[in-house]
Amino acid sequence: MKRFLGMLLLAIAVAAGGCGKPETAPAPRQTGQAAHPPGPEEHRHDQAPHDGERRETVGPGEESIGVRLTPEERENIGLKTEVAQLRPVEDVRRLNGIVKPHPDRVAQVTSRVPGIVLSIHASLGAWVKRGDDLLDIKSVELERLELSLIQAENKLALTKVDLERVRLLVEREIVARKELLALENRHREILNEIESLARQLNFLGLPQQAIARIREEQTVATLHLPAPIRGTIVERNVVIGQAIEPNVALMKIIDSAVMIVEGEAFEDTLPLLRLGQRVRVVVSAYPREVFEGRISFISPTVNPTKRTIPVWAEVGNPSGLLKQDLFTQVHVIVGEQRRSLTIPIEALINAEGSEFAFVERDGMFVRAELGLGTRNDRFAEVMRGLSAGDRVVTDGSRQLYAKWLTAKGGGPALGGHTH
Repeated sequence: MKRFLGMLLLAIAVAAGGCGKPETAPAPRQTGQAAHPPGPEEHRHDQAPHDGERRETVGPGEESIGVRLTPEERENIGLKTEVAQLRPVEDVRRLNGIVKPHPDRVAQVTSRVPGIVLSIHASLGAWVKRGDDLLDIKSVELERLELSLIQAENKLALTKVDLERVRLLVEREIVARKELLALENRHREILNEIESLARQLNFLGLPQQAIARIREEQTVATLHLPAPIRGTIVERNVVIGQAIEPNVALMKIIDSAVMIVEGEAFEDTLPLLRLGQRVRVVVSAYPREVFEGRISFISPTVNPTKRTIPVWAEVGNPSGLLKQDLFTQVHVIVGEQRRSLTIPIEALINAEGSEFAFVERDGMFVRAELGLGTRNDRFAEVMRGLSAGDRVVTDGSRQLYAKWLTAKGGGPALGGHTH
């Protein structure tokens, strides 16, 4: 009996061992697969962010660090933002230029007679209106003509008296009519002489009012040289007591309300240029000022040395900031493209081999890598990286970038630049 029980237990044990699942060989490890446990790089997204910064995924394997600024910090760096929005992207060509006075708004002050300068009423740099007295001139030649005019007026008065007397005598048949005709002829000669002297005096610079006063008051007038145009006196080549000669420039006046910007266009740009096209002018002296105007002249000739075509643009200058001979950048608007998402060019930062901007999101500023399209002097087309309504940093972006590098925990030195 005991033997039978032992054999039964052995059979049950063998049966139990045969019912287990068969073992399989482990699958071969893929080539290059790491055999060690996941390192810190695999757990990057599981780590808690540092205080004061937020990590936000903006692309495959790409992160951006959010920087929070207090109101005082924003004010200290002069931080300003602009909204990314849809705009028509203008097709712009840039020309180098130089500011020149408008040729129709420049005047030389000269005397048409020799003389001596008695007084000067306007100093260098003064703004004058047309007709304002600038210089008083004493001229012997002018006085000689004025005295001749006074003598002619006296002869005219005597001739009128004789003419009335003889006319009465002729009516009474006391004298012959021939004497009346002779006096009438003499009267016309004196009138012609007065008219000739008056024209000469007016040509030499005396206004009609002064000539009329000479004839009425029988006094010699001083020559006053008036301002031929309104503007600023930019040159003065005369002092009190100086002897002057005709047609020598004594002063120069420029009306700077409208200036000419002379640009130079290369041959490949010439087919795009048209008279009347709008331009925007920027000078390094006032980088935040934009002066607008239109093309007024395209030269029919090419500079044989530079292989460029002179182009003139009339530019409004109401504030007087544009000065003669300032170098400029002339942005000619040659066409418009479709409406696209754009941001101001000032928002772009070029560093670390890429272009990006800082975007305000939930009270923090995040670096946004951008895909850019067409750009001009004011805006850049954004193909990817932003949405309409995003606020990008325009002023203070460099300081914000420095804070971003600090929050990142190190990084490349500031070697880029903003556009």
